[in-house]
Amino acid sequence: ATTAAAAAAGGQQKNSGAPGKGGAGEKRRTEYNIIDGSKWPGGVPSSMGGHLMPSGSVAPVSRSKGKLTPETASEGQYIHPFHYDEEGLPAERAQVHVHASTPDLAKVLVSDIQDAASRSIASRGAFTIALSGGSLINLLEGLASSASRVDWGKAHVFWVDERLVDLTSEDSNAGAAKRLFLDKLGIPGEQIHVIDSSLRVAQAARAYEGRMLNIPSDILPRSEDGLPVLDMVLLGVGPDGHVASLFPNRSEIGDASGWILPVSNSPKPPSDRITMSLGVLNAAQNIGVVAAGKGKAEVVQRVLEVQSLPGALPAQLVRPATGVLKWYLDKSSASDINPTSWGDKKKFPRSKV
Repeated sequence: ATTAAAAAAGGQQKNSGAPGKGGAGEKRRTEYNIIDGSKWPGGVPSSMGGHLMPSGSVAPVSRSKGKLTPETASEGQYIHPFHYDEEGLPAERAQVHVHASTPDLAKVLVSDIQDAASRSIASRGAFTIALSGGSLINLLEGLASSASRVDWGKAHVFWVDERLVDLTSEDSNAGAAKRLFLDKLGIPGEQIHVIDSSLRVAQAARAYEGRMLNIPSDILPRSEDGLPVLDMVLLGVGPDGHVASLFPNRSEIGDASGWILPVSNSPKPPSDRITMSLGVLNAAQNIGVVAAGKGKAEVVQRVLEVQSLPGALPAQLVRPATGVLKWYLDKSSASDINPTSWGDKKKFPRSKV
């Protein structure tokens, strides 16, 4: 309680006296660190989930000792045992799939979407999916040729996050997806749920949430907590560990007030955007986290192998309440992880950086 109060007052590094093992009257000084947020006008910095050292600087980036070789990558699938099963998410509902190449990853991802859509449409006459933007959209180009395999007229497409821009903008996730594959699937326009970019960001978030609320529960079911249960959510992961537009150490991560949140002054441009809340993401039946290419190797390793401070790596907070979480990686994005050691309790869980 004393430490928390001092932190709230903006304290610096403090010392606390404790009896030592030396001669009479000697004291052993135990140090603890209190972060003064005013040191960083833009907020406390994050570095891939690294811990802050007593000096206030960010601890160096870590690496796994082992590497994923082409031989082990060809095996195709690994079940991650540590971040998830100890937090109530058993291994059978948290999987890491490694594919030999990016085209192989894309092919499996498209096939999984088609299978999920077919199952959902057959069982209840509808399919709901929420997509992220960025490089993920390009991996879904193969969906363009699936019009004859899936009754896409019964699908509803949402956006995990979207920038407050017009559909014609290069920054529009929906615009990019429509041009690449959505417009070729025959989905009715009113079932591709896009942002109203004419509104202010807070209004746009409320309007998008209202649009979701108006969808009947036979199409978009609700959980016991009143959250929408999407059939599938696909997420990318940023180099800082963000998913959707839930960025490290920002208030949106802990916001449980709604389905859709406004994001202003985003650390990644454009600055105004909307995002699904973490609660909505975790209510989905199937969640895919997709990372391809060597540029994603570092953040994949940090998310899967190093326990971070709460909120420092938002991707670690993606834990479906009742659904299945699947990581889609290629050999390059998985090159820094060491899955053959994940079952070694002496090495994992791991918190040292």
